[in-house]
Amino acid sequence: MPLHAIEIILTRTVCRLELRAAERKGGLSLAPSGDSKSIAVLVSANDEHQAVRKVWKRLEESLPIDVLCSLFPGPDGKRFMSIPMSRETAGRLRTQAAAARQSPEMYLSETILEALARDRSKRESRLDCRLDSLMRDFTAEEITGAAARRIV
Repeated sequence: MPLHAIEIILTRTVCRLELRAAERKGGLSLAPSGDSKSIAVLVSANDEHQAVRKVWKRLEESLPIDVLCSLFPGPDGKRFMSIPMSRETAGRLRTQAAAARQSPEMYLSETILEALARDRSKRESRLDCRLDSLMRDFTAEEITGAAARRIV
């Protein structure tokens, strides 16, 4: 059976003791990130869907899991995600997707992409505003020099 790399994104950081207990209970070797807010795991399964289901089944009760997703993008450049939601939320998602004449998966994917684009746009706008403010008091060379000193 092929191995699938799954990223476990946590709702909070976990300590070593909690991580080791989850490894024992779930029977999986877990590799935490440096900040312990996400974990990588290799899972033997026929496909990514089965691998994700296996991780949920083995670790759902042991770790504060927020989202599971494939660690690497597929051939289409996208990562597979598994997002837990209540029945009520899933029902609303199905209703909104049907109104948009889309599958729930496609509707959620497009909604997430739109939210990310809005966030990127807001961040760029905030940066532009702050730069405009700086440009009133300092030259471009002074601002660039100060940024270079911070980066180094």
